[in-house]
Amino acid sequence: MNVLIADDSPTIRALLRVFLMELRPNFFEATDGGRALQLIRLTPIDLVIADVRMSPMDGITFVRDLRRDERPRICSVPVVMLTGERSEEVRKQGIEAGANAFVLKPVDPKVLLETITRILPGPTQ
Repeated sequence: MNVLIADDSPTIRALLRVFLMELRPNFFEATDGGRALQLIRLTPIDLVIADVRMSPMDGITFVRDLRRDERPRICSVPVVMLTGERSEEVRKQGIEAGANAFVLKPVDPKVLLETITRILPGPTQ
């Protein structure tokens, strides 16, 4: 399984890799939404975990652009959004853009794994 982690924080990216090790994924990393889109166009990705707040392209814009792609392999990739904001408005914007799920920061590894299991089609191992 190929997992793309899009977050501008190297610390968060490292933590997410540790949290997801039991899935035995191949990890790809991006520091913003624009770089994440480039990677997805070059590499088959099975799951994206993206922070809402990144620069220059934020996570919500990334998801919106991802869902607009005409290639099914790209536009249908499941996306889990991460946010430290408790605002319902942020969640609403993300869901409207096409995010499959939200996980609040600080990330609880159990909640993240349960969320991934829920949104991924078929076995995750």
